[in-house]
Amino acid sequence: MSVKGDARSQAPSSGAATFQRLLSTCDRYAGPGFAGFVLLHFACQAFRARSGGALPQAGFEAQPAVVAGSLLVIWLPFVVFAWRALRRGPSARAESEKARALAILEQVTLGLVLLFLTLHLSQVAWPLLSGALAPSDVRPELIAQLSSTQHGAPLLAAAYLCGVGAAAFLGARQALLALRDGRPRVWARAVVALGVLAYLLGSYAVIRCASGVILP
Repeated sequence: MSVKGDARSQAPSSGAATFQRLLSTCDRYAGPGFAGFVLLHFACQAFRARSGGALPQAGFEAQPAVVAGSLLVIWLPFVVFAWRALRRGPSARAESEKARALAILEQVTLGLVLLFLTLHLSQVAWPLLSGALAPSDVRPELIAQLSSTQHGAPLLAAAYLCGVGAAAFLGARQALLALRDGRPRVWARAVVALGVLAYLLGSYAVIRCASGVILP
């Protein structure tokens, strides 16, 4: 009887340990994964905005299987990571005023990115996965939404620009945190440069979709 009782008592602890390992994996890898996805996604969307014609074609990133895969592999772990980070609050171990300010700003951008993610998924991913939109309809529909105005102002496009800025900053921040252990300063500068590049690419994609050609 004692052996059976021991086996029953160990099962919950084993499940709890597995759950904690999953949470630890999200904390460790979701941030850098998010950073890489942001750079790739913004670069892809800038290319689509630059090369798309009057009837933009659906890219591989608009295929339901790719969208569902990115939700499971990138966004679900990131949401878990972001929620846990927001619950913990800014790090109390910051050694300087600058570090504390960056920690607070990171918390703000985490909230903004989650809001932007909810907006973007409700406009693109959910209609695509539910069958309300075909892959070929995703970009034309998004262009129509970004080019629309509310009360005479392009409020949705402005919200997308804010989301792009928050995502680019947070991605750079997470990449820097992943490289902080004894890496040369040139790596940090490269990460910052990639963060700026991601912001420029994402902003270009939004502005071009919202208002047309901005560069020859």
